[in-house]
Order: sequence, then C-alpha cells, then structure tokens
Amino acid sequence: MWVQHYLDDLLCLPLVLTATLFVLRFFYGQRVRLSSYHVAFTVLYFSLAFEVFFPQFMPRYTGDFLDAVLYATGGVIFYRFLNK
Repeated sequence: MWVQHYLDDLLCLPLVLTATLFVLRFFYGQRVRLSSYHVAFTVLYFSLAFEVFFPQFMPRYTGDFLDAVLYATGGVIFYRFLNK
C-alpha cells in the first residue's frame, strides 16, 4: 500500500528537477547546477499547490502532510545525489 500511495510523491521532485536540469544544461552548458534555493522553492511550490490549494478547489486532490514530507525528501535526494 505504501508503494501505491506514496512512492509517486517521493519520486516526483527528483524526476521533475532532473528533467529541468537537463533542459537548462541543453541551453546553458554542462556546468549548470540548481542551487539549494531552487530546490527549496520547488518543494514549497509543489507542497502548497498539491497539498493546500488544489484540494480546496478540486475533489480529485486530498491534502496530506506526509506527501509534503515526501516532496521534501525527494528534493533532498535530488540535491544531494543527482545535482552534479
């Protein structure tokens, strides 16, 4: 059950930020890296959008604090291991 409901939240930001870094490197060169501020902003943005704002207006979404924690964990994983 954990894999079915929470793995996508854990993997969301590493995938999104890796794709973003790929595009940035295509245009600006291989030395581009995302700063901790970029990663923190993305974590905050995803957490607020998908756990606070969307659940208020769309019944498809439900707010869950654990999802926000998993977004933050995914951001840390990206920043620590994939942002090279």
